[in-house]
Amino acid sequence: METIKLERKISANEAEKLKGKQLDDNSYDTIINKSCDAYDLNGKLLFKYRKNAIPMEILKSGYDAFKGSIASTDGRGTAAGGNFKRIRKDGTVSNISIAKKVLSGNVGYMDAGAMVHYCRRTAFARDHFDKFKEGIPFVEFINKKYEEYCPAYYTKQMAIAKGTNRNYKIGETCFTTVTVNENFPTAVHKDSGDYQEGFGNLIVYREGDYKGSYFCLPEYRAAIDMQNCDLLFADVHRWHGNTPFNECSEDYKRIAFVLYYRENMYKCKQPSEELAKVKMEKNGFFTTI
Repeated sequence: METIKLERKISANEAEKLKGKQLDDNSYDTIINKSCDAYDLNGKLLFKYRKNAIPMEILKSGYDAFKGSIASTDGRGTAAGGNFKRIRKDGTVSNISIAKKVLSGNVGYMDAGAMVHYCRRTAFARDHFDKFKEGIPFVEFINKKYEEYCPAYYTKQMAIAKGTNRNYKIGETCFTTVTVNENFPTAVHKDSGDYQEGFGNLIVYREGDYKGSYFCLPEYRAAIDMQNCDLLFADVHRWHGNTPFNECSEDYKRIAFVLYYRENMYKCKQPSEELAKVKMEKNGFFTTI
């Protein structure tokens, strides 16, 4: 396997200024389109890219199972260009922050947060549980590839997953959640809310024709041209984003799957029998799979 070294081209301070900004076609010097492992000059792994690592039938099964999770949302924050205050119908400014609407969804499970104070299934897994189950073999396949290519990161992530209530992880994998994006060129951001000792797992399903929308590490001015059946393991806690779409056909489609473990899922406990009954009746979750 080819190994490449990538030199940082801009300083940390310059990179910080890119937060929430859209990249363009001047944001990279190198396009990577063959399998390789990439490290920075200190020997730290940046990414592992594998061409044709996923059988098309597995990829298509994941798309067919999870495409129903995609919806218009204003909750993607920095990845959508940053938050701003919502304006009420009467013209006053709300205290609630939102972002530009994009097409994105979550599959699997979510931990407690500021808005929802308990662990739960995502709306898709709750309302379309059969479809969710159909996509588990896709997630399990990626899980095996993660173990194969990134064993050090996988071992740490699987250890915490094994200590997590099985009601809050996807099958027998180290993942709790899949984010599914459609035609969404993310602005420069670092992933948050995921397990910090893990590594990003990214897969793309494509239809129609388009160019661009490369996964880009602007600090290193390197971009990856992901095609159907490719697999990317990347350090998503570095600044990254997507370049613009170009020359798109009318039917173009880019579905990006990001698989991860939400960092606080290990705290999710099996609720008391009474509380479980109430929440199951209301939300249809806490079913072991």
